Amino acid sequence: MEEQEPIFKHGKICYVEIPALDIDQAITFYRKVFSWEIRTDNQGNANFDDGTGGVSGMWFKVDEPVTTSGMRVSIMVDDAQQTLDDIVAAGGSIIETFDPQSDIPIARFADPSGNAWTIYQHGSE
Repeated sequence: MEEQEPIFKHGKICYVEIPALDIDQAITFYRKVFSWEIRTDNQGNANFDDGTGGVSGMWFKVDEPVTTSGMRVSIMVDDAQQTLDDIVAAGGSIIETFDPQSDIPIARFADPSGNAWTIYQHGSE
């Protein structure tokens, strides 16, 4: 894949900080399920770039799962069912599966630290 320059534009979501009970486990999970690129910043923190390279972030250590409801963030996937299978195999859990009859496959999952996310299959038929 050809490396692209990041998009710099007012209003773009550019950085996400994700709580993690175990940062190494989080790295393994997101790399395996979503193919995120992992790198280390100048302070030694584990950072990531999403599958497009357009959104970056890092994990920060927490001692308890963050289970309160908050923002919902969706991750675009090519195949919702395969991704749900990958999530479970990598140590995550399914909160709400997608409706296979729906025109827009959307499902909710929790990563190994309990963070809730949504997956969205774009261009489904």
